[in-house]
Amino acid sequence: MVGVGIEIPDIEAFILNEYIPAKPLDSNLEVDFTLRKQAKSEKCGQRRCGDILKFPFAQTTGTLTAASIKESKVLVDADKATETKRVVEITLESDDFDYEPGDTIGLLPSNAPEVVEQLLKRLGLIDQADTICQIKLALKCAKKSAKVPAHIPDSTCPREIFTHCLALSGVLQKQFLSALAGYTSDTKERSFLACLSSKQATAHYSSLILERGLRFTDILELCASCQPPLAFLVEHLPRLLPRPYSIANSPLESGSQELRIIYSVLSPTAGVTTSMLEAKCRQQEQPAKVFIYPRLTNTFRYTEEDLCSNQILIAVGTGLSPFLAFLAHKEHHQKQQQQPVKGQTWLYVGAKTPQAILKRNKLLAWQQSSVLQRLRMCHSRGESPTYVQQLLQEDAEELIKLLLKPDTVLYVCADGAKISTSIASGLGLCLQNVLHLDETEATQQLKELRQQGKYREDLWL
Repeated sequence: MVGVGIEIPDIEAFILNEYIPAKPLDSNLEVDFTLRKQAKSEKCGQRRCGDILKFPFAQTTGTLTAASIKESKVLVDADKATETKRVVEITLESDDFDYEPGDTIGLLPSNAPEVVEQLLKRLGLIDQADTICQIKLALKCAKKSAKVPAHIPDSTCPREIFTHCLALSGVLQKQFLSALAGYTSDTKERSFLACLSSKQATAHYSSLILERGLRFTDILELCASCQPPLAFLVEHLPRLLPRPYSIANSPLESGSQELRIIYSVLSPTAGVTTSMLEAKCRQQEQPAKVFIYPRLTNTFRYTEEDLCSNQILIAVGTGLSPFLAFLAHKEHHQKQQQQPVKGQTWLYVGAKTPQAILKRNKLLAWQQSSVLQRLRMCHSRGESPTYVQQLLQEDAEELIKLLLKPDTVLYVCADGAKISTSIASGLGLCLQNVLHLDETEATQQLKELRQQGKYREDLWL
């Protein structure tokens, strides 16, 4: 169904001779299909759950806003040879969505219709797919603290649940796998799931679930006799959560009614949200809509107060998105004032290839017009690969001198795992070389810069 590229020729190879299955999850809910009708509503899924449902990092409850997709365009073409992902920018229109450069939105996803349809058929629910039902506590509830998840509407149907409420591609926990074994009739398939849940098969769990990305729908494909009930899945599959995106433009460009986001597409296994956006961008009959909300603001912003300060911006790949908003904001202030803004702005940006650097020509134009005082670009593929941390070390003397000025802020937007760690290590080496510090002292200096608000990060996974 979903496991593109995941090939397991024989599940028997993953069954140990001796193992102890994990304790299976309980089942505390049941589905009532006897409801006569459902209140008419233009809303669907989690949007019908009212103020009791909170969205992660939302500024307030009940803040979902409809936004129309005005335009989409490809910024970077996919290139298998260099492992470059296709990158797309979409422009959204929404009424008075106030924001500043550096702000982020949460975008509510939905599972692909074809995936949901396959799942309904696979679980024998296709005839009841659109039948109104209610999820409620079972009469013999095994757990006193059990409750119906807040992200499930009071009256709903299986199609709505699988489309808008449940994450079908989350990481499967061992207790969940153990419970699935109890809903599996084939002996070999049941043993495979039970073993995979055990402590003794940790290596197999790491290989299949954590590394190769085996998901719930893949399990159903591998284990044809596995037939978990809808109530169990509602209780134990995780909630389908909004995806955060940085706003990639300034409100000064076209007013607060318009905002842009940038996403990359991992082919052939695109994520749930990017798959939804791809489908909506292909929709031609009428402007497609998505639902968004403003996330809590933090220090990773660029406001009028920052115009006279200095900024050192460091980004890799689509991490450039918020900085496009920063630079557009500065450019528009310069045009309004008809003179250069006082603060210095340096940008270090890396990508797989020169062609993969987002809006490269625009960056060069900003350098020409003194929006950018220094622009350093590098690429990690080709005959002479270079990384951002190398550029930092080449500029170490001037970089540290600018960084240590009272009115300078350093911003990093990158992968929260390896890349951001490498950038921090590169900055540490710059401090060691310029200020003659040892590694411990340089690490402490970076820690202090973070505490002072001079080293700000926007990290993504």
